[in-house]
Amino acid sequence: MVSEKMIAGIVLMGVGLLFFFKNKDIGRGAFKFYQKFYSEKNLPIMFKICGGIFILGGLVLIFIK
Repeated sequence: MVSEKMIAGIVLMGVGLLFFFKNKDIGRGAFKFYQKFYSEKNLPIMFKICGGIFILGGLVLIFIK
């Protein structure tokens, strides 16, 4: 249990350091990616997928409890 928390903590610290020191490079790349990805044509499809995931998640929670 302790070793699992230690590994998770180290991974989170690594990701945090990556974001902290490479924020300008990540920002430039993310801007170009999101500009192409979040177009008016793609958003309705993304919301349908998100809605489906929420419906499935709700059903799983209802029947598991």
